Amino acid sequence: MKKMLALAVLLSVVTLARATDERVFALTAAGDVDAALVADVRTQLEQMSGAVVRAAEPLALAADLSMDEIGRAAAQTMQATDFGIIVLANVGADAPQGVCLPDEHFGVINVTKLAVNATAGQLTRRVMQNALRVESMLVGMSVCPSPLCTLTSYETAEDLDHMSGNYCPPCQDRFTRLAGELGLRLLTAEPAPAAE
Repeated sequence: MKKMLALAVLLSVVTLARATDERVFALTAAGDVDAALVADVRTQLEQMSGAVVRAAEPLALAADLSMDEIGRAAAQTMQATDFGIIVLANVGADAPQGVCLPDEHFGVINVTKLAVNATAGQLTRRVMQNALRVESMLVGMSVCPSPLCTLTSYETAEDLDHMSGNYCPPCQDRFTRLAGELGLRLLTAEPAPAAE
């Protein structure tokens, strides 16, 4: 009985230690980005990827920084449990749609570029799709050949409106596997209510 109790205590300690070591993605804004957009993207990103996303404090940065500089500044603010940071920034219509440097643990999404000719709903979806792409690149995934996957190639922001907002099943499985191997905290499905 004492051995069983000791084993149970040891298992609990190991489980708690592992839970505190789990990593998460951080999501932040740099500059004048609508807080409601950031919140919507965070919620949808967690639902679509299954990975926990921490809302990080917005960054106050100089307006003339490049996307790489914004990303590096954001990476400096990462907490010990952050695996990578995704930055939503208004960089300008002449800048690229985004940049992702997995080795430096950040991705920056240019909200200004994605907002061109977009309704509020389209903008949220475009940003979320790009955030999902950044998450996948940060864990080591690449472009998917399936036209039914959000990781398929595209050229313009308008192309995103006609693409899937989800991973294809093989990419979702691969993301979940890679995220688990990297120690990322994944959302767990809520248990079904007990039948009465």
